[in-house]
Amino acid sequence: MIVLPTIPYNTLVVAAGVAAVGFAAGVVGSLGVLRKRALVGDAAAHATLVGVAAAFLMTGRRDLPALLLGAFVAAVGSLGVLVLLRRVTRTRDDAATAIVLGVSFGLGITLVSGITARGIPGGAGLEQFLLGHTAALTASDAVLLAGVSAAAVLLLAIGLKEATLVAFDAAFAAASGWPVGMIDYALVTLVAVMVVVGLPAAGAVLVTALVVIPPVAARQWTDRVTTMLVLAGCFGLVAGLVGVGLSAAVPRLSTGPVVVLVAAAIFVVSFFGSPSRGWLARWRRQRAVAQGWAEGRIIEAALHAMQASSSGYFTRQSIESRLGTAVAPGRSSTMASSRAWRGLLLRHAIEPAPASEASVLATQSSQGISLWRLTEQGKAEAVERARRLALWGDVLAVASGDARAFLTIDLPPPEAVLDAARLHAIRAAVAASGP
Repeated sequence: MIVLPTIPYNTLVVAAGVAAVGFAAGVVGSLGVLRKRALVGDAAAHATLVGVAAAFLMTGRRDLPALLLGAFVAAVGSLGVLVLLRRVTRTRDDAATAIVLGVSFGLGITLVSGITARGIPGGAGLEQFLLGHTAALTASDAVLLAGVSAAAVLLLAIGLKEATLVAFDAAFAAASGWPVGMIDYALVTLVAVMVVVGLPAAGAVLVTALVVIPPVAARQWTDRVTTMLVLAGCFGLVAGLVGVGLSAAVPRLSTGPVVVLVAAAIFVVSFFGSPSRGWLARWRRQRAVAQGWAEGRIIEAALHAMQASSSGYFTRQSIESRLGTAVAPGRSSTMASSRAWRGLLLRHAIEPAPASEASVLATQSSQGISLWRLTEQGKAEAVERARRLALWGDVLAVASGDARAFLTIDLPPPEAVLDAARLHAIRAAVAASGP
């Protein structure tokens, strides 16, 4: 009989609260990242320490709801100062954010250290808000965090269409009559709410990571906003659960930094392993394009060599000398040529000369040099490539604007990207211009 380990009650409470915060932070942070408001959340996060200290001085108690309320007021106040700096002093966004972040964080550290130095009753431990203090969470605290997180997600879901429009095209939203400023402030306020709610989980220093890292990781997997929101929420939830589990399993390991490190690990996996936007997938696509270009150059040169040769055969050395070093841009000529040659062999675009003819032809040139020829498939590919390049030349000569969005290292057929009427007009214009 398998006996499952018993999970302490406090660990379950912490896991529930942090998981709820992680999910909501990922969802709300997605729109903040798309709207390019990530650093705004960082400024609000560092200002929360001022609110925590001020709330404690006003109430004299370390009551989490009161401390979070003070942190929220300070976060919103910092955002107001940020807006004033931008508008009144015409300070650049990055400079204004740095000013608010540095000054507010310095003030918060001063207040917290002053409370501790003066020995004010109940003031010990406020510095834990720097890196989070999940061990002190109670069941009621977890319920509070989960409730606020759920409310933030619900509000975002209600205004998702408007927030998405403003995030992607604020000018069009304003022209359509939407109150862009109000929607923007509402979105920033939601980000500030999640920053405040995440204080117990990650602290003022690291809480911004919960709002930024899961959305950035989710963006690697999809181009759809709704899918990104769900993925970011799931990534934040997983980071919270795994972080709490690791900190519970390893004594004296702070939960907040571990949660952030787990989220960072999710981002690293997403950055490299995403099938659409991941680094490996992009590298494979770029390699395939370069491979196609190199193969096209070879069969084009092979077709010319066959037409110029009385025997209809060619050597690999003659093809490589004809192409020179421009087999594939950015690659070693020898390596690219060998890879392209193998690809053509596997696709049966080229083949060695039959043994009966190769022996006779080899004695006519130099002994030991292999002779090759294009197959019927290879000839068809070479002819199609020549036709495609010629037609693209007409497009560039007459209507370069139509080609600009489709020019790559290896050109697609013009018929695949331009409609028949447009191609007919281009051909007519080329014919009218004459030789």
